[in-house]
Amino acid sequence: MDFTPTEEQRALQSAVRDLASSLTPKDTGSGAPAGPQPFDADAWGKLAEMGLLGLAFAEDKGGFGASAIEVTLAAVELGAARVTLPYADAMAAAAALDAANSPLLADVISGEKLVLTAFGESGATWSPAASARTASGSELAGEARGNTDLSAADAIVTTAGTGDDVEVYLVESPTVDGPKVTLDGAPATRLGGREVLDAALALGNVAQCGEALGAMGAALTLTVEYLKTRKQFGVPIMRFQTLTQRAADMYVGVELTRSAVLYAAMALADPGEGDDALDLDAIVSRTKYLVGTYGRLVGQEAIQLHGGIGMTAEYAVGHYTSRLATIERTFGDTRQHLAALAAGVGDHTSVDVV
Repeated sequence: MDFTPTEEQRALQSAVRDLASSLTPKDTGSGAPAGPQPFDADAWGKLAEMGLLGLAFAEDKGGFGASAIEVTLAAVELGAARVTLPYADAMAAAAALDAANSPLLADVISGEKLVLTAFGESGATWSPAASARTASGSELAGEARGNTDLSAADAIVTTAGTGDDVEVYLVESPTVDGPKVTLDGAPATRLGGREVLDAALALGNVAQCGEALGAMGAALTLTVEYLKTRKQFGVPIMRFQTLTQRAADMYVGVELTRSAVLYAAMALADPGEGDDALDLDAIVSRTKYLVGTYGRLVGQEAIQLHGGIGMTAEYAVGHYTSRLATIERTFGDTRQHLAALAAGVGDHTSVDVV
């Protein structure tokens, strides 16, 4: 499989890199801000103006006719620049609107409306197939939690239980308190069933894995540069074999993750049909597992190899590690995706390796 980007994709990467660098959180004297930040409407408008919100959607729906591959490449640059905008979450919501042929998708792509997801529940482990929220006609009851502050959202995409399955709903003008949404009696529009949820989670997960890849690659670059310039006993610390071996482990983790993320994006862009259809759930779970496993390795090693400076707010390594930890727990953590993969082992026949 050829992971080499096309000329158009390289141009997209370069343009997004330039934009993302202008959106990187700035150090105001006490270190650059880390963690969740207030929604920046101006920065979001710049993403919309560049067309990043419509990359994965058809032109007749207001999109740009690209695919999940372009979304992932853009997300890599945003992750490398530490951009704190909810890009992956918005892509998940947009994918749900697209699967349901909602007219609201055009406003999302243009940046006029911000729609985010709220699939989680307070005090409950992640499970896309279960929801304590209930639906009665066109009204929802219960609470939901998003992945970020939902105060700026014009609408949210959430789920409600219907017996043994879930259905996906759009709630406009939601009642929110940070990431928490109160749905008691909230009017909602049904978007569809499990197929809509699967479409949302697939694109959302692939996009956020792209962000994680960008963060991992940037943390590796910072670490290698530090090993080359930091001296101890009169020589660069890159001369110490143990440190270079640990940096090599980081490099291997980044490259394995890169292959998995790009393959997931390509699979989502062209999943095949019939007997040739790819198992997207398994592909996404494998990617999330690798991102969680190697993201933790790269983040922790980057901090330790930097020593004390890696723990300071002024240095970006800790910020990347914090972001990687957040991504690892969004839309299912490493253990949940590993359990999903383990549950499907019996679906495969044995293979004799010659």
